[in-house]
Amino acid sequence: MAVDLHMHSNFSDGALSPEELTAVCAKNGVTLMSLTDHDTMAGIERTAAAAHDYRIPFIPGIEISTLWGGTGIHVVGLGLNPKSPGVARFLADNAGKREQRGRMMDENLAKVGIHGALEGASKFAEHPSSLSRTHFALWLLEAGHVKTYQEAFDRYLRPGRPGYARIKWPSTVEAVRFIVSEGGTAVLAHPGRYEFQEAWMCGALLEDFQKAGGEAIEVTSGSQSRATDIIFAQKAREMGFLASTGSDWHSPRSPRPGPGLQPPIPRDLTPVWTKFGYPADMG
Repeated sequence: MAVDLHMHSNFSDGALSPEELTAVCAKNGVTLMSLTDHDTMAGIERTAAAAHDYRIPFIPGIEISTLWGGTGIHVVGLGLNPKSPGVARFLADNAGKREQRGRMMDENLAKVGIHGALEGASKFAEHPSSLSRTHFALWLLEAGHVKTYQEAFDRYLRPGRPGYARIKWPSTVEAVRFIVSEGGTAVLAHPGRYEFQEAWMCGALLEDFQKAGGEAIEVTSGSQSRATDIIFAQKAREMGFLASTGSDWHSPRSPRPGPGLQPPIPRDLTPVWTKFGYPADMG
């Protein structure tokens, strides 16, 4: 039995359609799933329908881009209503920021002699409002500017590299409060991935997240190390967080575990899905 509450479709930077992604979940034995595309819930209806066909219980979700202490932080919102006017307004603002970032990345890459990046990246984005660094990386690889997908990030797209563009995303606290106000559950995504300048900042982030109404953290994630899984499981125990888990899977080219194949959460922790009426031993 496997629960996966963090994965992506081609409505953001995933490679598969909602139907194809759900089929992979079914093949991998996923017993409860959520789609958490970046800053959009446009794929929720189709994923929910596909999950129903496969008899996989489904929780609507999203992964929201935020800023805390100058660092990009991702917050997963579970249980939001994609048809809510409040959700639509919030996501429209972040979609506009994504489009702005794409233009800035295009300009930055042009300054180092790489032209046509925005047009090229847009060809890889099924939905232009969800343009991401992944799409720029795919274009840089196709156009021969790099030899591997990872090299695109290392040379051009990471913070401090020529193609990176910093956008003023909503604050982490603002995003958590938005999720709570819409009746959702806020989950700190892959906490082991964030790189802070000072050691104390991780604890401060967790405190701010919790004070704002954040209830859960991903204690196992396909995009963080097993060592950090252990660290954040302990943080959940100490601070009383609910435990979430997700593969953070994007595509077959990804080295991350496939949907539902990330490690299970420790059994002494209370799973976040119990908030939605599912039994603790579902995962």
